[in-house]
Amino acid sequence: MGPISLTSVDQAGREIGRNAARLLLERNADRGKPSVQAKLSPTLVEWRTTVRPSA
Repeated sequence: MGPISLTSVDQAGREIGRNAARLLLERNADRGKPSVQAKLSPTLVEWRTTVRPSA
């Protein structure tokens, strides 16, 4: 059986991890620094399980 080509949502896990580590280190170095909120947009990764709407 080959790989399953399932459409999914890429939630940018590596980028979330990098941001979390960076923000934690920055906050640890300067405890008076205000909280920061980072927003990332997920992306749809289309494979064979996605059907485009008919026109």
